Parts: sequence; C-alpha cells; structure tokens
Amino acid sequence: MNIYDIANRANVSIATVSRVINNSPKVSEKTRKKVHDIMDELGFTPNVFARGLGLNTMKTIGILCSDPSDIYVARALSYFEKMLRENGYDSLLCCSGYDTENLKKYINILISKSVDAIIMIGSKYISSRDNKNLIKNSAKSLPIFLINGFLKADNVYCSYYDDFNATKKIVDMLYNNGKRKLLFLYNSTSQSAKRKLDGFLKGCKNLKEPTDKFDTLLCEENDIDSIISLLGDFFEKEFFPEGIVASDDFLAMIVLKFAKQNNIEIPGELSVIGYDNSIFSKLSYPELTTIDSGLFSLCKHSVNTLLKVFDGDSPENICLLKPDIIEKDTFRSKT
Repeated sequence: MNIYDIANRANVSIATVSRVINNSPKVSEKTRKKVHDIMDELGFTPNVFARGLGLNTMKTIGILCSDPSDIYVARALSYFEKMLRENGYDSLLCCSGYDTENLKKYINILISKSVDAIIMIGSKYISSRDNKNLIKNSAKSLPIFLINGFLKADNVYCSYYDDFNATKKIVDMLYNNGKRKLLFLYNSTSQSAKRKLDGFLKGCKNLKEPTDKFDTLLCEENDIDSIISLLGDFFEKEFFPEGIVASDDFLAMIVLKFAKQNNIEIPGELSVIGYDNSIFSKLSYPELTTIDSGLFSLCKHSVNTLLKVFDGDSPENICLLKPDIIEKDTFRSKT
C-alpha cells in the first residue's frame, strides 16, 4: 500500500495526497477529510522516514543509463550525483541498456530498493513502444524523470532540448553565410537524433532558394576508421559538402580528422558544426563550433522538479530548453 493506491482510491492526484500527508494548507477540508478517511480505511500510515510523497524510502534516487562511459551520460551522472547529494539524497545507479526486458528488470530492482524516484538518462529509452508502455506503467508506482526525452504520461516528468530548432537554425546560418551544399552526419536513431535530423531536413527544404544539394549520412558502425571510410565514399560518389552538421561532437571531431587527412581547409572549404558543447569541442584544433545541448540546465531543472514533486507541488511535466550555438573556429557567422 502506498500513496498511489490512496490517490487512485480517492480519485485525486498524488500531489494532493502528498499535501494531505504533509499537512499543506493548499488542500480543502473536504478533500483532506476524504483522503484521511481512505487512509484510515486502508490502514495506511506514512513511514517516519518518508519525505514529500510519503513512500517508505531513505532519500535515495535511482538513476538508469545505458553506457556510463558515454561522455554525455558521464557528464549527466556527475551533475546528478552532485545536485542530489547537495539536497540530501543518495544515488543508486543501474546500467540497464535499452532492451525492454533488462529495463524492466532494473526498474523493478530500483522499486524494490524503495527509491523515491527514477531518473532515466537518454531519449533512446523511449525509442520503442514496449519501453514507453513499461515507463508509463512504472510511473504508477513512483515518479519518473526523463532526460532529453519526451513522453506524455501521468507522473512522468520530461526535460529535453529543442533539437529540431537547433539544427534548423544552423542550416539557416550556414545558408546565410554562402554554404549551399550541406550534409547531416548522425550515428543514432534515438528520439533526440530524429529531432536533429528532422530539423536539418526542414531547414534545408524551407530555404528561400533551396541549397544546391543536401543529404544525410547515418554511421551505422560507430568507430573512427569506419566513419572516415564512410565519409571518403560519400565525398567521392555524392558531392563535396560545404557544411557538415554532426549529431554530436565526437562525429564532428572525426570530420576534422578526415579533413586533415585529405587537406581540406577548415572552415574555408568546409564548415563543421558539432553538438553537445562537450570537452571534445574545446580540445579540437581548430576549436569546434557546437550547439550547446543544455545538459547542466536539463539536470538542474529535473532535480528542482523532483524536489517540488516531493514537496507536494504540481510542477509542469514538460520542460523544453532553447538552443544556444557556441561559435568557434570551424564556423563563424558573418551575418
């Protein structure tokens, strides 16, 4: 028996039950009495250690990710651990992969550990219908926070970046600076990658005078040599791009390596834009122009939302951050 059972029985939100448990003045006396009556009827007593939601927990947040060695995920884990610790919460990490059965296994493990909530890092978690249904069902037991993904469901809170308009804006900038042959390079089919791809394509098709040529290139084998070979084949068989937009800084760095090997001048002959504003963008030479994925802000917003939920508030379920383009040496706008 937990707060979700009480909310369902009383036909009110979990936030309302939380307010009743925490003696919040934001609840009418009629609703307060209704909830208390159901709690008495069902024999529900909030644990003395419970905070906000009234769950039997010890202030621990579960975090799910696929690959902690991924630079984006590693940064997110670092931000979350620090932010949660500063607010008195411990973290419990599970590396689940994206397979539905494994994901279900690790969600159940975290629920069995009585975590207050689960944070899921990466939009690929919601790439399949089975995963979406699993997350929706799991959210009936505790709040779930999605980082860089969108899923409309009760008790699911999403923070993600406006990837669509970010890449669309970059296309406009390249076009306004005389770049007419554009390529989008990507290595994932996640929800976030699809938003970036769609934004690039929309930007190319919406130009007043469409680019002479534009195309996309999926790197199915995500290793350096394979991607360099793929780029070589494209340049030889298709066309020589004047601008390449990469779905992450890692891919953009490989483009710079390819350009160096083939004596292609950056940014004179080829402009390159990465994505994420990661450490790669600062280590590259020339320094990489990149789109800031707003990861710190996403994590901070998620933690703030988490705390509001625990305090019995009803924060917005969706947070969409706007793009921020960091211009450096591989492309600088002249307009």
